[in-house]
Amino acid sequence: METILDSRERPWAILGALDREVALLRARMEVARTERALGAEFVFGRLCGREVAVACCGVGKVNAAACATWALCARDCACVINLGIAGAVGHGLRTLDVVASRELCFHDQDPVMLKYFPKRRFFEGDPALLARCRRACARPGILQGAYREGRIATGDRFVTDRATRDRIVAACAPDCVEMEGAAIAHVAFAAQRPCLVLRTMSDCADDEADAMYDDFFERAADQSARIVLALLEEP
Repeated sequence: METILDSRERPWAILGALDREVALLRARMEVARTERALGAEFVFGRLCGREVAVACCGVGKVNAAACATWALCARDCACVINLGIAGAVGHGLRTLDVVASRELCFHDQDPVMLKYFPKRRFFEGDPALLARCRRACARPGILQGAYREGRIATGDRFVTDRATRDRIVAACAPDCVEMEGAAIAHVAFAAQRPCLVLRTMSDCADDEADAMYDDFFERAADQSARIVLALLEEP
């Protein structure tokens, strides 16, 4: 796998599932051009001194994988960062805490899938991107909660009940649950490109998730975007 230092001029792909998750990034960009592909609009330009391609990929594994594939393979992006929100399920995690992807998995994957490419349950986050994220989150004023590097579990379900949450925790013991990250990490693994998934907790993936999401979604999405801006500024 190449490293993010292999080319400073190739764009970094930055993907969010929802418009709010990438709105702050797009507002700060020096836009060079836009391209539409696979139902998404990719905005190319400079952000914090780096070439980037920012897109709202849409919700769910297929949308996320399609956009990651196009960015990495059709436009030769150097790496992919996926930012956004998630439901906290790890011990001690609360709303507005942050989880960066030490590893990712699918919580809705049948074990038979391990027989086929890529023959693995977990996808690791890129160490260099994690180090940048760690330094960015250590800056004063960036975080509203705590920072953790942990396991992120992905599936095509918005978890809003305790029973489903408990089943997922028993199956793969993640720190948080969401709907895109492992699909993007799978594509990055296949393309041999660095990947980082970053999530701010918007709810606790339980019976109160709908109400908590409404209360915390915007703050959580904006915090993830601010972290990415700080990460891009890291040398």
